[in-house]
Amino acid sequence: MQASESGNAQAEVEAVDRVIRARKTSKLMLEPDNKGESAVVWTEEQAKALRTMVEGAAWAPFHKRADEQVHRQGVLDSVVPWRFHVLEPAACRSLMQFLQRQSDNQPDSKWSRAWQSKIKNMLAACGALVQATWLPDPGAEGQSPELSANNIEHIAASGAAIQNLLLAAEARGWSSYWSSGGILRDEEVFDHLGIGRNEVLLGSLFLAPAVVTDSKLIPGGLRDQRGPVEGWARWVTLAD
Repeated sequence: MQASESGNAQAEVEAVDRVIRARKTSKLMLEPDNKGESAVVWTEEQAKALRTMVEGAAWAPFHKRADEQVHRQGVLDSVVPWRFHVLEPAACRSLMQFLQRQSDNQPDSKWSRAWQSKIKNMLAACGALVQATWLPDPGAEGQSPELSANNIEHIAASGAAIQNLLLAAEARGWSSYWSSGGILRDEEVFDHLGIGRNEVLLGSLFLAPAVVTDSKLIPGGLRDQRGPVEGWARWVTLAD
């Protein structure tokens, strides 16, 4: 290997390490207006970048195929054990309006409580929402899926795909937040978004290519609490 090639390879290694360490939780909040209109500027270049990031997420490792009969009969028929449902700003605003209508029509309900949460603020501020689901193998007849070895593989693979997406966002300077979803896990929200009820939400991923005027950026609370490597890894030595 020539010196220039070696230098380029080392630069790539350092760039990957830098992105991994730089990735962080960033909750972007914005007060929505009463029309659900967006202050987010969304360009064709940003839409293309998002598609590239989603495509790149597919290179996560997976060792088991999604169940063919349950998960591979529709339009999304890939063997990978995850599905990404991507909402750009207009769809995010529409979802926000749906949540508000549900809240207005059902006071003192899960919907009204959700509307008082930060979900609406994150939907108002984000450039995109990705509903990332994993695909459980079916349980025995009439039974819920079990936490089988296969399903553990599916969850791990889906988490790796999510991490790929978050790293791709970080590399482009986008803020990201991996949320557990709250009301966005609800079956009625799944129905509204066209997500199958046999899918399980692993994360609601809020992505933003730029900080919107009047928005507030809240960092994650656990970033500096993971501690040194000695607290969670050990190098095993064995006697001959």
